[in-house]
Amino acid sequence: MLTSTLQYLSRWILPLLLLGPVAKGIAADDVIERPQVRAGDSWTYRQTSLITRNSGDFSYRVTGVGADRIKTVSDGFSDLYTTDWNLIESSAGIKIAPHEGYFQFPLEPGKTYAFKSERTVARMRTPWEGTVTVADWETIDVPAGRFRALRVDINGSFGHGPPARRARLQLSYWWSTDVKRWVRYDLWMSKPASKATDFNTRTELVQYAPAS
Repeated sequence: MLTSTLQYLSRWILPLLLLGPVAKGIAADDVIERPQVRAGDSWTYRQTSLITRNSGDFSYRVTGVGADRIKTVSDGFSDLYTTDWNLIESSAGIKIAPHEGYFQFPLEPGKTYAFKSERTVARMRTPWEGTVTVADWETIDVPAGRFRALRVDINGSFGHGPPARRARLQLSYWWSTDVKRWVRYDLWMSKPASKATDFNTRTELVQYAPAS
């Protein structure tokens, strides 16, 4: 349980402490509409630190779908998302108001928008903000196979005060309609005024199991 807890914290809470084959997918000129998930859908991912090369697997399983919410369980923790897959809160001890704001469906190349939220962890509130750019379709390989996926780039910062005092944030997601979710997620973070990379991970899809 300790190992799974540490893996979970590295995905959600640790950043706050930093203050050949035919590709799968839809045609490159199509957009990705909001995924329609069902209770029982599950995804297994492998997260690798690009600094230490340590890795570990974790899974998400949908436990409920409402008109505007998706409930999941991961490593014993329950999470609540919008139907656009923006995190709202987790039983691990994080709340985001109003939500992450990273995804606004439909997604299509060239689309841009801003996000702004406030994360609360252990009574510490931290503002996050930045810009999202939907890039283009790419063919990528992950442990689950080869996919044609739409890349979504996120650039922002979090913390209080002027830009020089805020931590920097860069994320990229690769979304595939074949799995109703992203198949790869790269995360890079740096402490305020730091020229070094302080947190850098790659998370890749290992298995997708639709509800039976």
